Amino acid sequence: MNAPPNQQPSLIKGFFNSWSRFFPSPGLLTHAALFVAIGSGIALAFGYDVNRPADSLQVMILSNLGGTFIRAIHYWSSQFFLILAAFHFIDQLSKNGERGVSRGLWLRLTLIVPLVMFLMISGFMLKADRGGVLALQVIKGLLGMLPTGGNTLRFLLLGSSNSLQLIYTHHIATATLLVLIFTLEHAGRVWPEWRSVVYVLASSMIMSSLRLPILQPEGPGAHVKGPWYFVGLQEMLHWTSRPGWILALGGTIFLTLCILPLVSEPGSKMLKRLMAAGFIVYVGLSVMGWFFRGADWQWVVPWGAP
Repeated sequence: MNAPPNQQPSLIKGFFNSWSRFFPSPGLLTHAALFVAIGSGIALAFGYDVNRPADSLQVMILSNLGGTFIRAIHYWSSQFFLILAAFHFIDQLSKNGERGVSRGLWLRLTLIVPLVMFLMISGFMLKADRGGVLALQVIKGLLGMLPTGGNTLRFLLLGSSNSLQLIYTHHIATATLLVLIFTLEHAGRVWPEWRSVVYVLASSMIMSSLRLPILQPEGPGAHVKGPWYFVGLQEMLHWTSRPGWILALGGTIFLTLCILPLVSEPGSKMLKRLMAAGFIVYVGLSVMGWFFRGADWQWVVPWGAP
C-alpha cells in the first residue's frame, strides 16, 4: 500500500522536523540569503571594475579591508543561498509541493534552478583569475556543443568577446531580477523574516571572519579547480569524451522537474528517486574531484604528504 501523498519519507521528514526545532524553515532562510547576497553585491559593485576585474579585486584585497569583508559576506551568503535553496527544493519535493501550486508557478520556480546555477558560475567567472577564466572556457565550450541554438545561446549569455561586460550585466541585473521576482511570487511576501536575516547575516560574517575568499594564483604549478558545486562537472568532463551527453543529461533533469506536476503519483515518485540517485552520484563525483584530484587532475590522497 502506498503512503499518503503528503507523508514524507522518514529520513527526510526526520531531518526537516529536527531542523524546524532550531532554525527557521529553509524557505525563509533562502529568502533571507537572497536579500543578503543582493545587498552585499550592490555594495561590492562600487569597488569592482569589469574592465579590470582581477586587478580591481586584487587592489581591494590589499588596500580595502572593509571592501574585502563585504566581498566575503557576498561570497558566503551566496553559498548559503545555494545550499538553502537546495534544501528547500528537496523539502518541497518530498511533500509533493509541485502539486500544491499552479503549473505556471511551478514552471517559473523550476526556471530558478538554471538561473541560480548561472548566477553562481558567473560570479565565479567575474573574478577573472585563473579559475574564473577556465570556468568561462568550459561553459563556452559546452554551450557551443548544443546541436541547435548553442552558439546563439552562448552569445546571448556570455557575449562574443573576452569582455566580461555582458556576463556582469546578467549577473547583477537580468538573472538576479528574475530569481528575485520568482522568489517573491513564491514566498508571497517582499521582505524576508528578520530572524532569518539575522541567522544568514551572522553566519556569513562568522565565515567571513574565519575564511576570506581569495583569487587563485597564476603560474604553471598552480592548482586550479572550479567552485565546489562545479567540481562534479569537472570530474564528469574528465571521464567522458562526449561532453554533449552531459548537456543532454542536464536538459533531461530540467525537463523532468518541469513535468512533475503532470505525471501520476507513482510515476512522480519514481522520477524523484531517480533524481535523488543522480544527486547522490554527483555528490560522490564532487567529493572525488575535490579531495582526490591534484595538479593536472591526477589522483592524489588527501592524507598524503604535500
